Amino acid sequence: TLHPQVNAPFRALELGAGTGLASLVLGKVLERIRSMDRQCTEPVSFDTCRVPLLVDTVFATDFHPSVLANLRFNFAINFPAA
Repeated sequence: TLHPQVNAPFRALELGAGTGLASLVLGKVLERIRSMDRQCTEPVSFDTCRVPLLVDTVFATDFHPSVLANLRFNFAINFPAA
């Protein structure tokens, strides 16, 4: 986990994100960490793992409309289900 004693969603804010590289990398890292947290050590069903479903949030901001359009496009490619 991100911190063994904190079982809470992670939130981040990137100001002036541009292409959103830092937010994209952080989102992928959080996705990977959370998927590893949900893996059971024993061959039992997922429901018996009792790992809470945490929803992490990464905000990426910028000002110029064309930069925001590119930012949305980059996130849509890297996180199609979001």
